[in-house]
Amino acid sequence: MSSSSLDTQLLAEKEQLKKLKYGLNKAQELAHIGHWELDIASGELFWSDEVYRIFGYTPQEFGATYELFLKHIHPDDIALVNKSYMDSVSEKRGYHVTHRIVRKNLEIGYVEERCEHEFDAQGNTIRSIGTVHDITLQKIAQNELSLASEVFAKMNDGVVITDASQKIIKVNEAFCKISGYSMEELRGQTPKALSSGWHNHEFYASMWDALVTYGSWSGEIIDRKKDGALYTAEVNIIALYNDDGTLTNFISVTNDITQKKAQENLIHNLAYFDSLTSLPNRVLFQERVMNRIPFMQRKNKKMALLFIDMDNFKNVNDTLGHVMGDKFLVEVAKTITSVIREQDTLARLGGDEFTIIIEDVESIMDIIPIAEKIVHAFKEPLLIESSKLYTGVSMGISVYPDDGESYEELVKAADTAMYQVKETGKNNFQFYTRSMNERLTERIEIENSLRYAIEKNEFFLVYQPKINLDTHSVYGMEALIRWKHPELGLVRPDKFINISEETGQIYEIGLWVLRQALIDTKALHEAGNMLIVSINISSKQLENKNFITDICAVIKEVGVAREYIELEITESHIMNNIEKALTILNELHSKGLSLSIDDFGTGYSSLSYLKKLPAQTIKIDRSFVLDIEKDEDDRSIVATIIAMARALGKDVIAEGSETQGHVDTLKSLNCNKIQGYFFSKPIVIDEFREFIRTF
Repeated sequence: MSSSSLDTQLLAEKEQLKKLKYGLNKAQELAHIGHWELDIASGELFWSDEVYRIFGYTPQEFGATYELFLKHIHPDDIALVNKSYMDSVSEKRGYHVTHRIVRKNLEIGYVEERCEHEFDAQGNTIRSIGTVHDITLQKIAQNELSLASEVFAKMNDGVVITDASQKIIKVNEAFCKISGYSMEELRGQTPKALSSGWHNHEFYASMWDALVTYGSWSGEIIDRKKDGALYTAEVNIIALYNDDGTLTNFISVTNDITQKKAQENLIHNLAYFDSLTSLPNRVLFQERVMNRIPFMQRKNKKMALLFIDMDNFKNVNDTLGHVMGDKFLVEVAKTITSVIREQDTLARLGGDEFTIIIEDVESIMDIIPIAEKIVHAFKEPLLIESSKLYTGVSMGISVYPDDGESYEELVKAADTAMYQVKETGKNNFQFYTRSMNERLTERIEIENSLRYAIEKNEFFLVYQPKINLDTHSVYGMEALIRWKHPELGLVRPDKFINISEETGQIYEIGLWVLRQALIDTKALHEAGNMLIVSINISSKQLENKNFITDICAVIKEVGVAREYIELEITESHIMNNIEKALTILNELHSKGLSLSIDDFGTGYSSLSYLKKLPAQTIKIDRSFVLDIEKDEDDRSIVATIIAMARALGKDVIAEGSETQGHVDTLKSLNCNKIQGYFFSKPIVIDEFREFIRTF
């Protein structure tokens, strides 16, 4: 072969070799696989261009050495790589190891390294050849997949993965716990297998519409467990599409919120419903009224509020206990519910107070039949545990917008009307009127002023003489409280006594009356007038556990002998709770105090109880005395009371004696102790001294 032909051939081979080298480098770059060679004898190390690139350098940026190679191994993996190489040389075998590297920019990468050795005839290693495969992306993907798999397995929320046709491919352990089904039982099924039947077609249509339109749906679903139990789940569903836009999967994440919903319902019920009767409470009642007012305004309609207070609840609680009181209230709620319309709202505000919303009222005539039904429902006793409990209702009614345009105004009006019923006999209903508000304003002023009346010295006492006709002498006097208000003037006792009883202020007022009356009596005694003083006692005072202790302390403090003190207690007050009254009255009697039954004949006491009462005196009510001259029935009643009292060994006094005819008739009936305007109206202590001096 000529030299020129040889040169041509060599040139072609060089060109071919260059192409092969370029192709190899390009292939390594594309595959992220570089190779290296180590000459054992010379220690020379060769790196391909891709190895440089893997370590973050430009090709042939520096001369490669084994030490430099180790320098780019992650510090925690150097021992592993070095040992793998040394062991393979000594054992004359190749090795395969995966480890981390540190690139020039200090990023961490992952490589898969393989190595084989060449040996001489004597078996000595003369060369090592290896590859370095950059598997960083695969490793990251693998780690992410492993992490996702771990999260899928360990997460508390249930996860369901289906294919495009909704067939279940996989569920995690959490979903198995939620549903009660195993993976094997659910695979190949559709989520319809869990349907509770609770949701209608429109619900699911809306769900699929959202999935198609937006690729996701979130909401609450009530599903059924394997054991048939219902559970509420908070569900998020997403649709997955591949790069071509083809639907591939649905992923559903389920959070069982059954307990949470139960707690929310419990909190809601505690906040908005009465725990005893399960009726709406004050908060919910107020919300409903306030929500309905704008509607009524737009429609130009009326709405009524009925404010109900049970007339006998306190006696039930006091005599039978709070357990029976609670049962009483439950029965009241049932009774009212049974007579009102289904669309009406009944609520319990607290205690024995109930309210009703009546909507769509055309006229107040629409309200009257409902109110009458409620009142009539309590004409008969409530039967609770074989006990017959008698009660009644005091009901006030306000109408929107006539009596108010806000919740506060309507409730205030209805409450005012209810108190009007209380004051005029109870067990009835009353519509609110403007004049009631005036009376309420006066009541509030009286109530507030009463709190300071004692310290401002606004109270004073007057005394009405008690006359003995046989001896024609003044033997005693009844102490009566009066109140001179700085703005209202003289306030009648019938206006403020009841209010003081309702507010509890009567107790301190009663002690003030006792102290002042004893002070005046002591002064009379010191002047030689040994009169008996009668002091009225309210049932509210008797109910106070400290009453006997306090009254004895006042008597001791002032220093009046107890035989000159008579406590007057109204018959009706005694009959309200006869057993308790007997206990207290017997104790007062044991303390040496005289007792008188006031207004006798109006409280329906029986002879058996009258015989037990430790009262020394019976005071005939003035209503029987006023017509005693001309009314044969009244005269007969008075004669009977006198005869009965004498038979029981009790003294008798008649109040309301206003004429000579009253006095003569009473004397003819052997009633010789008289009290009334005929002799004297109630007078202040200075006038009383003059009266007894000139009598």
